[in-house]
Amino acid sequence: MFKLLALYKTLIFLLLTLFMSAIVSATEPMKGDNKHVRTWNKFANDTLALHEKLTDGKNLEVKTSIGSYANVKDFYIEHRYLDNGKLISQVQWEKDDPTTLHTIETFVYDNKGRVIRDFMAAYLPFYHNAPTQTLISFHHYTGKLHAFRSFDATGDKVLERCTGTDIKGQEVNLLLDEDDLFNDPDEIIGSKEYNNCFDGLKQDKLGKYIIPQ
Repeated sequence: MFKLLALYKTLIFLLLTLFMSAIVSATEPMKGDNKHVRTWNKFANDTLALHEKLTDGKNLEVKTSIGSYANVKDFYIEHRYLDNGKLISQVQWEKDDPTTLHTIETFVYDNKGRVIRDFMAAYLPFYHNAPTQTLISFHHYTGKLHAFRSFDATGDKVLERCTGTDIKGQEVNLLLDEDDLFNDPDEIIGSKEYNNCFDGLKQDKLGKYIIPQ
């Protein structure tokens, strides 16, 4: 379970790195889109509220570290909240202004200790008009397969991922980004391998989870 979560977090980190490297191009379209700004900022605030609900008054381990970017040293303070080693949430605040949120990610688990939903919002360094990325991910497990489907706070489906081994012991490694999901150039959607991963993942729209819960 923790290996799967680590792989998932690595993928999200890589996605965030790509967004962080394009500050100007990512922020220009937001300036005139007030609805987008309101929706994505509200999602970030709601994710913070879920974090507080899941952590306030709980006897959790909190690990704190300082984080940097290539050209921005010691930019954020990160707090990771763990319950017996299980990551509940991680929150980053700007180091020079500890009341300014930088990124947040909160995890919801099932009664088997597996992640079933997670919510993430990330702001660019030095730009806090609106998050540059939001992700709401729904996770599903079939045998040794772990699949998840991600939406942004606008409700657009932006990512599908499945890893593990199927019932024949064959390795599965599917990754569909937003373009793949729209065009399906390799005709993966609807294939046997795809269906084995995603048939049980019924959440095909963001729906009520625009409010993290």
